Amino acid sequence: MSHNCITLVGGSGFVGTELVIRLAERFDEVRVLTRRARRRAEFRVLPNVRMVETDVHDPKALASAITGSDVVVNLVGILNEAGGASRSFGGAHESLTELVLAACQQNGVRRYLHMSALNADADKGSSEYLRSKGRAEAHVRAVKAGLAWTIYRPSIIFGKRDAFFNRFAGLLRSVPYVFPLAVPEARMAPVWVGDVCRVMIDSIADPATHGSTVHLCGPEDFSLRELVEYTAKTAGLKRRVIGLPDWAARLQAAVLGRVPGKPFSHDNYLSLQTDSICDADCPRQPTSLDAIVPRYLGGEDWTGQLQDRRQLARR
Repeated sequence: MSHNCITLVGGSGFVGTELVIRLAERFDEVRVLTRRARRRAEFRVLPNVRMVETDVHDPKALASAITGSDVVVNLVGILNEAGGASRSFGGAHESLTELVLAACQQNGVRRYLHMSALNADADKGSSEYLRSKGRAEAHVRAVKAGLAWTIYRPSIIFGKRDAFFNRFAGLLRSVPYVFPLAVPEARMAPVWVGDVCRVMIDSIADPATHGSTVHLCGPEDFSLRELVEYTAKTAGLKRRVIGLPDWAARLQAAVLGRVPGKPFSHDNYLSLQTDSICDADCPRQPTSLDAIVPRYLGGEDWTGQLQDRRQLARR
């Protein structure tokens, strides 16, 4: 690959961690912009990965951190708002995207990869999460010539460190017999993080993906109920999943949205009103749930753990 330096914004999260490990095999330098350089100790075994402590919401600091980059990847995304402007949907998705794009243009960056979400739509999104993602996409599409961009719209992403199956496994363990589930018939197409990373990396040097939006779905569609039942079975938990009526789902969202960590919020409820699946003519990614999820929910899998260690060591 002809590129020498790639910079990731939001690279210390779930997808970013997996992507960095793979990028380290192809780039001379992989920069990860973060507020806390110690967050990912596993990067220390990769000599060409550099953690750069930066306030990405500071335009000058961001522009300085991106200097010399051939490619910039923006993976920043939040599922719920927290305190402060930078932790709002508008701040994390829309405003930060504007700052990153400006920094790219200021530094002459030629390639930009942008993580969005299925159903992102500035006007028609069913939740503020989806609308803010849509507004961020609009900023990317408005970029003038000189910066080749690609937008990625995944369904829920699963993998060893995911916030979906791991979170539901934790919630299932916290109740003894019955698990009340809001919006049980919402549909989604879980896609493996490894497939997402492969598509992103392959597109870096592919001119055919310039100015395009790539939809990312796994091989099968599931209802949320089916996925939670699968989680319970894979984790060895005997739980009965009870679908809540709409009024109860709204009440659950109102209550849990006030709990620290917001395991389920009103905006999450609104996002689930739109199925997170791809159109029939959209190419599907190949990796199934059964090939991956039992490795981290179903007890010890020494083969899988050995593969993880070898990947980190770049063997």
